[in-house]
Formats: sequence, structure tokens, C-alpha cells
Amino acid sequence: MPKRKPPRSQRRRAVRRPLPPPVAAAPAPAGPPATAPAAVAAPRHAPEAPRERSVTRFSARDYTYVRRELRRIIILAAAIFIIIVVLSFFLP
Repeated sequence: MPKRKPPRSQRRRAVRRPLPPPVAAAPAPAGPPATAPAAVAAPRHAPEAPRERSVTRFSARDYTYVRRELRRIIILAAAIFIIIVVLSFFLP
């Protein structure tokens, strides 16, 4: 007899880690502006830190119950369709 899976509420979920806080831009120096060349501009946005991905992988085994249920639904739908077609020939 195959092993039974625990109910969905008890299955272990993928761990999602929070993203790091955004990096703030450096404050402007106090005092009179320096005689820096005008062509040099500070970047508008601070570079974003790379996001961590959750550690989940797709596995066909995870969806075996879905295939069984779809097969059952298809068989029931086909049986009902055949019964309707047969009854349409016998009922006026």
C-alpha cells in the first residue's frame, strides 16, 4: 500500500527570507559647494542587492494526486456524455 501524504495544512512550505533594507544615498556635505566638474553626476538610484530565491523545485511527483483526480473527472465526463448520447436515440 502506498504511503499517504500529510494534509496540505501540515506540509512543509518553502522558507522565504525577507529582502534586505534598501541602501540609502550618502548625505550631501554641509557647507559651500566644492568646485567639482559639472560632468560628474552621482547615480540616481543605489544599486539593488541581489534577491534570494526560495529553495523550491518543480517535481512531477508532487502532482500525482492531481493526475489521479483529473483522470477520474475525465472518466466521469466521458461516461455522462455516452449516457446522454445513448438516451438521445431511445427517447423521442
